Amino acid sequence: MKYLIGFILLSMLGCQKSEQKTIEPSKVIEKAIEFSGKSKLNENVLKFKFRDYSYKAMPTCEGLQFERLSITSPTRDVVKNGELTRFYQDSIVMLADTTAFSYYESVNSVHYFTQLPLRLEDAAVRPSYLGKEEINAKIYHKLKVKFTENDGGEDFEDAYIYWFDTSDFSMDFIAYSFLVNGGGLRFRKAINQRTIDGVVFQDYENYTPKKTSQKLEDLGQFWEKGDLELLSKIENENVILEPSALNCN
Repeated sequence: MKYLIGFILLSMLGCQKSEQKTIEPSKVIEKAIEFSGKSKLNENVLKFKFRDYSYKAMPTCEGLQFERLSITSPTRDVVKNGELTRFYQDSIVMLADTTAFSYYESVNSVHYFTQLPLRLEDAAVRPSYLGKEEINAKIYHKLKVKFTENDGGEDFEDAYIYWFDTSDFSMDFIAYSFLVNGGGLRFRKAINQRTIDGVVFQDYENYTPKKTSQKLEDLGQFWEKGDLELLSKIENENVILEPSALNCN
């Protein structure tokens, strides 16, 4: 009997490993983008408000252009082709390199999370499939994403974990590690999911580990056990999609 049980357990483990090998992360990403409708962001202008700024993402013939407009002053930050330009009214403001990079990181980060999972199709993305994981009695595809140095920007060493519902491919959880400002880990739970003009948008609860020994890959289980601390809420307001007049012919 014990040999039979051992054989069954080995067979189950073999099936799990086989399934893990056959699931292509690109296919999971493809289905997640399809569920989200985020491909429409390549052809439409996205506007939203986050905290003290109005944001705009617009397609151009050279790729997406990101903007941030202060609500309290006539300053506007424009990110295009990997560079940030700051305007005060209609005049360009000269910035020190470190200041410009800080603003770039801030603008790009807000837009990046709003664009997900669409940005997982970027050339710099290198996804790997980590298997399936259960969180809150749901089964998720678990993907890890790293970036190439050439196309991944200044933060190419950051790593991300994404959890996609196996039933509908919604992106319910995100975790990531970062090196800037001393480095650290974050875990985000999707909340307030809503569909606007066929595109799924969601806000997030933003958590930080209670212990420095916690690992990126384990943050889903730590969150379920209540071992993460709520740091903030990421809530985008007044989300609007507008048709783009772009014509690159």
